[in-house]
Amino acid sequence: MAVQGRDTDKASDRAAGRQRQKVLGLLRETKRPLDAQGVADTLQIHVTTARFHLSALESQGYVRRGRGPKAAGAGRPKLTYELAPRLDYADIVCLFATHLGGTPQERESRARRIGADLAHRVRLARPRDETSIADLVVATLTELGFQVRSLLSSFGEVTVQLCTCPLAEVAKAAPEVVRGIQQGMIQEVIDVNAASIGGNYSVAVTPDPHAGSCEIGLILRPARG
Repeated sequence: MAVQGRDTDKASDRAAGRQRQKVLGLLRETKRPLDAQGVADTLQIHVTTARFHLSALESQGYVRRGRGPKAAGAGRPKLTYELAPRLDYADIVCLFATHLGGTPQERESRARRIGADLAHRVRLARPRDETSIADLVVATLTELGFQVRSLLSSFGEVTVQLCTCPLAEVAKAAPEVVRGIQQGMIQEVIDVNAASIGGNYSVAVTPDPHAGSCEIGLILRPARG
C-alpha cells in the first residue's frame, strides 16, 4: 500500500509539472501579462489551480508579478504575471555560435574551451559525490537539463545517448558549437573528479544522426597514460 501511495504521488507530481509547463508556455506565447483568471480560462483549469502554478513559478524565478490596468470604477487593479527577465543558456550559446567565426572545426575547438570555462563559472566542475564515471556523467547531464536515453558500459568504456537537450534549437544551426560546449563541460567535470572515479577519461561526442535534433552520444574512454 505504501508503494502504491508513492507511485500515486509521483504520478500526481508529474501531472502538476506538465500543467505548470503549460502555464509557462502560455506566458511565453502571449508575450504580455496575464492574470490568474486569464490563464485558467485559456488552459481550462480552475482559477485556484492557475494561482497555485503562477505562485510556484514566481518563487522559482520564472515569472514576476505586476499590476494590470485599473478597471473602470472602484477596486484594485488586477494582479498579473509575466515572464521574468532571465539569462537563458540557449540564447547565450546561440550568440556564441553567431560570433565565433572560422571553420566548423575551429568553432568546435573554441566551443570546447568555452564549455570548460563555463563548467567552472556555473560551479558544475566541482568535487562531487559520485564514485563511478557513469554515475558522474549522468548526474552532471541531469543537472544541466539533458535527458539521458541510454547508458552502456563495456570494457571500461561508457556510451551515453542523449535524446533531448536544452540546446536543441541551437544545434539545428550550429551543431559543432553545441558538441564543443557539451564536450568541454563534461570533460572538465571528469578531470576535476578523476581521483574519486578512479582514473582519467576522455570525452568524445558522436555526430548528430538527425541533423540538429540534438540526439547525440557521448563516448567516455579511459585515458591512456
